[in-house]
Amino acid sequence: MSKISTKLFGMLAILLFIAVMPIVVLATNEDISIVNTQNDEGKQEYIIYINGYTDKNFKYAFSNANPGEMDLVYINSITDLGENQIAYLDADTYEKLSNNPIYIWAKAKNDLGEEVLILNGIQLDFQNSLTKENIDLVESITNRIPVKIANKKDYAEKISQEEVDGILITKSVGYVEIADETGETYYYERTKTTDSAEHAKLMELAERINAEYDELDIYEKVQLSEEFYTLYSKLIEQANWQKVEDKRVYQPEESVEGDQYVVLLKKVSDNGEITDVQLLTADEEENSEPEKIKVVTQETTRLPITYDSILLFVILAIVVIALVIVYIRMKKVSKKDEEK
Repeated sequence: MSKISTKLFGMLAILLFIAVMPIVVLATNEDISIVNTQNDEGKQEYIIYINGYTDKNFKYAFSNANPGEMDLVYINSITDLGENQIAYLDADTYEKLSNNPIYIWAKAKNDLGEEVLILNGIQLDFQNSLTKENIDLVESITNRIPVKIANKKDYAEKISQEEVDGILITKSVGYVEIADETGETYYYERTKTTDSAEHAKLMELAERINAEYDELDIYEKVQLSEEFYTLYSKLIEQANWQKVEDKRVYQPEESVEGDQYVVLLKKVSDNGEITDVQLLTADEEENSEPEKIKVVTQETTRLPITYDSILLFVILAIVVIALVIVYIRMKKVSKKDEEK
């Protein structure tokens, strides 16, 4: 066999091997969601969700180093309270490995029934993991501090009135109103989204949580919650707080319809602090009403003049004349009778 034929045969063999070999796409750290929890003794534990495998069985192993495949001890995934498949780093294993970086391996069966790696020594990042309390905060966001968002029918705060061509134009603005009768102290920071990329991102994430959260699987929920909570915590810490007066936070007078604002809120009481966020889209309500001008005119009251009344006077005059003529004739006839 010639050298060219040998090389060609070798290339074909490699291509054939690649074609029949199962294709494995190993996950990265972005494909892991970690929830920080504690056991009954208060010891640290972690729940790990793997992208695409929250509803599939898999096996997993932890280690501090990069051991050979034969040195890893794999255990089966278990389910959480929501029946999602998880890798569970219990308190004893965590304490044993916590002095050094911890890595995870995982494998699962593919469509051909073959066991393949889905995680290959991914270092676990516990620093950014969420607690159950963090997730609860995200799930209750915009509802932690009760508020009322004024819509057009509720607008009562007039910012200007102007008369133009006899028309009275009244402009009013929207607001966030604290719906609390306890008399606690509240603070706020209001930021226009076009003035801050981070606030615009927070609004985008909040809208996603409101619109999509219930439809996501647990891995996606934790990922979205982690992204929101990290940014939210940063903005809360950096906020330039102002005291809420009369329980209302108004949109700026110079705002125009469509302007969007992120309103961070903070409640301070003897029990501590509660923070929340509201999203305010500026509405510009402009009511135009004609002024009611009452014009009073005075004139002398008089009887009505009609053409019918003139005709009556003419007829009356004719009747009087006729009566006079008849009277004169009757007098003449009476005088002749007396002479006879």
